[in-house]
Amino acid sequence: MKQQIEITGMTCGGCVKNVKEALKQIEGVQTVEVSLNPPQAVIEANESISKTQLSQALVKAGGYSIAGAEGDKNQKKSGGSCCS
Repeated sequence: MKQQIEITGMTCGGCVKNVKEALKQIEGVQTVEVSLNPPQAVIEANESISKTQLSQALVKAGGYSIAGAEGDKNQKKSGGSCCS
């Protein structure tokens, strides 16, 4: 199953790498493609991954979030931990 999410907080190649590695760690994920422009990830998994799981992985990776998700407006917009 393929899922696409828009991600906020990514500003550089380091952010892309952090997000990709974090999403790959979610159980059931087979492939992950992350881009900076547009800021999104395409995840292919055995089954649907919940937005909660995706959000937790993004926060853990450095304070990124899913655009429009609850709590998104509270995340820092200047970038992830690699850019601070």
